Amino acid sequence: MLTGLVFSLLLVGGVFSRWLNRGAEADADQQVLNQLREAGSNLVKPHDVEFFLYFPTEQSANAAALELRNEGVEVEVKMAADSSAWLCAATKRMVPEHGELSRLRITFNAIAKKFDGEYDGWGTGVVN
Repeated sequence: MLTGLVFSLLLVGGVFSRWLNRGAEADADQQVLNQLREAGSNLVKPHDVEFFLYFPTEQSANAAALELRNEGVEVEVKMAADSSAWLCAATKRMVPEHGELSRLRITFNAIAKKFDGEYDGWGTGVVN
């Protein structure tokens, strides 16, 4: 139960990031890592980190998925829950380290922009 709750709170980017930052240049990746630590997650152990990118068409989502796979992530392309866009749900088993998460954020933002999409952050559950 706690894992599901924490996961739902750990999305970085999109609405959550704007709420966290409230216009400031706060480091949302570090804030989420801090929340994970406070929730009892062992940040030296690998986590299944999920990244969320949204695209206007299935074609653009599939093109982005090809590039995302070059970053060592597994990608599933499917219609978004609200049917307004196509979701690239990318998963990577990794130790959630700030530097790598920041690098991936920059890379995923660039991929999203290239295909007229939006990177909407990442999330993971607590790992003991």
